[in-house]
Amino acid sequence: MSPALADPNLGTTLDDRYRIDHLLALGGMSRIYRAMDKRLHRAVVVKILNDNFASESTVRERFESEAVIAANITHPNVVSIRDHNVTDNIVYLVMEYVRGRNLDQVISERGRFTPRQMLSVLEQVCHGLGAAHSEGIIHRDMKPANVLLADTGEVKVTDFGLARAASAHTQSATLVATLSHVSPELVSGAPADSRSDIYAVGIMIYQMLTGRLPYSETNAAALMKHHLDSPMPLPSDVVPGLATDLDELVQWCTEKDPEKRPQNAELLLDEVIQIRSTLSEEQLDFDADTLGGIEDLTPGSMAHMPTTVQQRLDDWQREREEARERRWQLQGTGATADGYSLDAQPDPEETTTTIIAASDATEVLDLRDAQATVVHAPTAGAGSPGADATAAYSRTDIETFGAGEPNEQDPQPAARSPRGEKRATKAAQKQWRKEAQVPTHRLRKPRTAAQKTGFIAAWVLIVALVAAAGWFFGRGPGTVIRIPSLNGLLQEQAVSQMSEQGVPVRLGSAFDDEIAIGRVVDSHPASGENIMKFQGVELIVSQGPEHFEIPQVAGKSLQSATELLAQHELTKVKEVREYSSEVEKGKVISSSPAAGKTAARKDAITLTVSKGPAPVQVPALLGLSEDDAAAALESAGLRLQVGDPVYSREVPSGLVAAQSPQNGTAEVGSSVTVNLSQGPEFAEVPSVIGLGVEEATRVLEEAGFTVKAHHVLGDFSQTVRMQSPLNQSIELGSEISIYAF
Repeated sequence: MSPALADPNLGTTLDDRYRIDHLLALGGMSRIYRAMDKRLHRAVVVKILNDNFASESTVRERFESEAVIAANITHPNVVSIRDHNVTDNIVYLVMEYVRGRNLDQVISERGRFTPRQMLSVLEQVCHGLGAAHSEGIIHRDMKPANVLLADTGEVKVTDFGLARAASAHTQSATLVATLSHVSPELVSGAPADSRSDIYAVGIMIYQMLTGRLPYSETNAAALMKHHLDSPMPLPSDVVPGLATDLDELVQWCTEKDPEKRPQNAELLLDEVIQIRSTLSEEQLDFDADTLGGIEDLTPGSMAHMPTTVQQRLDDWQREREEARERRWQLQGTGATADGYSLDAQPDPEETTTTIIAASDATEVLDLRDAQATVVHAPTAGAGSPGADATAAYSRTDIETFGAGEPNEQDPQPAARSPRGEKRATKAAQKQWRKEAQVPTHRLRKPRTAAQKTGFIAAWVLIVALVAAAGWFFGRGPGTVIRIPSLNGLLQEQAVSQMSEQGVPVRLGSAFDDEIAIGRVVDSHPASGENIMKFQGVELIVSQGPEHFEIPQVAGKSLQSATELLAQHELTKVKEVREYSSEVEKGKVISSSPAAGKTAARKDAITLTVSKGPAPVQVPALLGLSEDDAAAALESAGLRLQVGDPVYSREVPSGLVAAQSPQNGTAEVGSSVTVNLSQGPEFAEVPSVIGLGVEEATRVLEEAGFTVKAHHVLGDFSQTVRMQSPLNQSIELGSEISIYAF
């Protein structure tokens, strides 16, 4: 038995309002039905969540919140939410009914699209998805099956937020998505955002351009690995001849790193519009001879579905009349075909015709004017119809009143059977409709020939102006285009690219330290701005770096030289120090490049700065007289400076006993300090007789002498009885002998 026949929901009515008529699709999360809204008499789509999801309270709560959020997306390219219900027994969503086919069916039937067809569908998808992203709503399950192509030419996105609601199911897998279109971050367990939808849209672009998915594996693990690691194939690998811009668009949308994708659908929409304006007609209509144009994507109208309000009202009226005729026929026999009496009032359901909503779901049909009006025919003896001012009559009832009052001059009509009465009524209605189309009088005088000619000429002029304006702003010089990035291109490449789009080019030049000669530095207006073609664009072409003459800086201080170079736009300065006996210390010896040469701003100027004369070796002066020391220093380029005299036991008096510095090098002209010897230093030997040996030794050593102790009677004698010398002035450091006994 087919799923449709076995479905227990078919024929049931939800909440006394939505009658389930037809199963449209089965999914892993829900069942989708076409239903009839009995209150507003329009077709709707009812999506009933499967029991395994609806049984979870968390799923129900999230489903309700997602339905409320999605219902606030109001956009022509988004399937609108009409109603929802969340109970313990059933969870369903009521949506706009769109007549047509989904994108997945269209791709399966016709294969790939032309670039123009793809961009047309993609632009409307981006409009709808952008409306959701601007409200912070993420789709999470973008795929061709969730994009509907209506028979009116509109493209609508459906199923917002349902994947997120299903992810709350306690027994479901962590990932609730369509694996062929799932983004790498969802596979790796990261949360979804608007860039996850962009990734899925990128795969949809690939499908539309090639007619197939980028990864052919059916194994779930292999598919997820592809999304995580494999580079996205290029559409031109499958369909050679596609424009490079389309390959780049697919690559941009399907970057593994979300930061490198368009951040939302609005940014993607800007790029789509830019690509469409950039591609030539041949590139847009690539293979259009076999794939057709945009109009070929529109599904054919369904003949059995009413498309306008008038058609729905006509169907409703026709069914009501047919039901009334059946009752009149049965009244002739007094019983129904089943043997039941017809004396009771008819079931109100029999007088109500279901009106199937058109694809334009925003249309509001006021059915109050279409309600069946039951008017009883006047009985014998009743007054004229005008006697009851509040009585309502249908068009048929008005005609019946006209026929119910025979003219006194007309012969009385012969008695008719009920079926004959019915035929007469229908004939009268038909005649009335014909007569109602004939005007009874003219409201104004007919136009003269001159007026008609002027009227026609005015209309021709208006049409010509509109057509001219359409051409001017659509394909002519008034077409709005976005200036592409031209920086770094060769002048010939940039001029050719703009000329192909019909944009006049003006050339200018400027120095640039980074961009090579002959390449574009900038454009006016700048890249990314929109202009009309006739406004043109100015390209600034590089002349290379600007060169400046190096001034004379030799003999100047480092600071003065640096300031002078800065005045000539040369600010990069390097300093090198050298000894020079000719140039004063701290002054510039030379520059590299030399004065008079030229250099660019980015070039570094090297300044050689003098450290003064080179240092000289300090001669050894110890033991020399003052005159000999002065002569030795003078020959080395140094000066003598005499310091305080010092005592020395080794150096005779009057000779150099010390110098500073003693050795190494010193700057030319610097001073070397010498200390002349005074000979040894003399001091009075203090008396230590009567002191202990230790105390006597301490006193003598503190006075600057050395001590030699003699124990005459051995270690038992500790008192000094004699010393030599005693009471004399001798050289410091001399040895003093003490005798203890």
